[in-house]
Amino acid sequence: MKNQLITYKKNRIIFSHERKNKAIIDIYPSQHLLTYIREGILKVKQGKEVQCFSKGEFVLFKKHTQATITKTWGKGEIKFSSIVFSFHEDLIQEIFTQLNIQSPKKSKKSFENILGVISNPVLNQFIQSLDLFLNEGVEMDNQLARLKTTEAIIGLIRTNNELSYQLQNFSVKSKADLHQYMNFHFLENKKLVDFAKETGRSISVFKKDFQAIYDTTPAKWLKKKRLDYAYKLLTTTNRKASEIYLECGFEDLAHFSKSFKSQFQINPSQIKTLQTSK
Repeated sequence: MKNQLITYKKNRIIFSHERKNKAIIDIYPSQHLLTYIREGILKVKQGKEVQCFSKGEFVLFKKHTQATITKTWGKGEIKFSSIVFSFHEDLIQEIFTQLNIQSPKKSKKSFENILGVISNPVLNQFIQSLDLFLNEGVEMDNQLARLKTTEAIIGLIRTNNELSYQLQNFSVKSKADLHQYMNFHFLENKKLVDFAKETGRSISVFKKDFQAIYDTTPAKWLKKKRLDYAYKLLTTTNRKASEIYLECGFEDLAHFSKSFKSQFQINPSQIKTLQTSK
C-alpha cells in the first residue's frame, strides 16, 4: 500500500512506511518519533553503538537525536514496513496530566534518547485497531490521528513502568544543536520562525545564535546552501530545474532560476549544454 500521511497541529502519523529496498538514512528529527515495526528490521546506530529492533517492537526517538537508521529485513522477509507517530512535548505533558503521573524521584539511572519496547497483548490490540485504516482504505481524520497517538503512548506507559521516568526526558523543551539541525533540515521550505521554534528558540535568539555560528543571516545561508545543493543535483543527475526546484526549498521556478544565475552566473537550463560541450 502507499504511504498515508495524517497531520494534526504538527503531530503526524505515517501509515505504512514501506521500503522494498534496503535504506540507510541519517536522521536528526525535529519532533519526537514513535515507530512500530510491522515487518523487517530497524537498525539504529549512534557512534559505535548499534541497536536492532524487529517486527512487533516499538522504538521511541527523542527529538534532536542524531542517529543513522537502516531499514532492512531478514531471511524469509521481503520488505520493511512501519507506522511512525511524531509528536511534541506538549502531548507528553498532556498525557502525564491526564494520567495524574507525578514527576518521578531522582534516579541514578540515566535518561535515554532511544528506547525500545517489546509489544504485549495490550499494545497488539492497539495495533489491530489501526487495521481499518491500514488495510481497508478508511481515511483517518486529524482529531482521530491525535487520539491514536495519545492512545499509543498511554499504552506504552501502562505496560512499561520505567517509561514514565524515561518520558520525563521527552516532556522537557530543549534546544537543538543549531549546526546539526540546519544541516539536516535546510531544504524544508518554511518560515524562519518555524525553524526557530523547532530548534527551541525565539526568532531573535535563533538569529543571534545563527550569526554567531555562521557569520551570516539565516536567509542568506539558506539560499546559498539550497542553491549549492541544486547545483549538485543538476551536475550529477539527468534531472532538470523544473524537476528539482521544489525539492531544493524554492516555491517558484522563476525565482529559483534567477537566484541560481545570480550565484553561479549561468542559467540552470544551461548546465547540461555546458557539460555536453566539454
